[in-house]
Amino acid sequence: MIALFLLLLEINYPVKISIITVCRNAEDFIETAIKSVVDQTFPNTEYIVVDGNSTDGTKEIIQKYAHRISCFISEPDGGIYEAMNKGIRYAAGDFIGFLNADDYLQDERAIEDAASFLSQHPTCDFLYGNLEVRYPSGKTILVEPPPPESIPDEMICGCLPHQASLARANLFSSRVGMFNESYRISSDYEWFLRMVYSESVKLCHYPRTLASYYAGGLSSQIRLAVPESYRIQNNFPLYKESYWVNRRLLKFQEFVVNLREWFASAEAERDAVKAQYEALVAEHQELCTKYEKLRGELGNPANF
Repeated sequence: MIALFLLLLEINYPVKISIITVCRNAEDFIETAIKSVVDQTFPNTEYIVVDGNSTDGTKEIIQKYAHRISCFISEPDGGIYEAMNKGIRYAAGDFIGFLNADDYLQDERAIEDAASFLSQHPTCDFLYGNLEVRYPSGKTILVEPPPPESIPDEMICGCLPHQASLARANLFSSRVGMFNESYRISSDYEWFLRMVYSESVKLCHYPRTLASYYAGGLSSQIRLAVPESYRIQNNFPLYKESYWVNRRLLKFQEFVVNLREWFASAEAERDAVKAQYEALVAEHQELCTKYEKLRGELGNPANF
């Protein structure tokens, strides 16, 4: 009977998905990430949480969902990529995805829809969807990555949406390899480059928003992340080819132009807001003057 049940499960859900969350001292937001995974409608989902021996309330929050988490590890580690590699070694899914502690899956059908897409596209090795980006100000934007043939160009000044991706498990075990733990912040970027450079890996864009990413810590990491990413890019064989050297130069020039246009637009918007503010201040002062004049005309302020 058990064997029959497992066979039926395999027939109905031919794809098994492993989601890995790595965290440390994430008590402020880890619960949202966990709930977004355990509430998924797709039953053939494995959830692995790798905690770097948190000293706040993170472990207690995770324990609340222990019955819904396939594997929970809490021990000291050497950084985020060592933790991610650890999670990969425990994963048993056909495809593996990563969800950071301050991110969450977009809705409860995200994995089910992605698994359906993978079942309909059996040659797909790496699925990437659209990504919502949340900023501390409350503003959100939707990132819609380009099609696979444009990814090498996209990677010059951008990256694949890490939180909205699912990679076939054998990419890590044999075809591309694990994350390089010598990098502090940009090892996922380096892994994406290795994957894109491999001619045997088939990328598929799934035009659906799969996850929401919080960009709150980005500004404090820029001076570490960007130089590290560009060191990786400068040493990568693909981007040393003459075509890509010229293409990178053009992309960087275009980036600078766009950045200057943005600054000019922001400056104009600031001036407009300043002018509106000054007009409101002047109107307020005029009203105050009229008010005081009326008080004086009516006599004793105490009787007003």
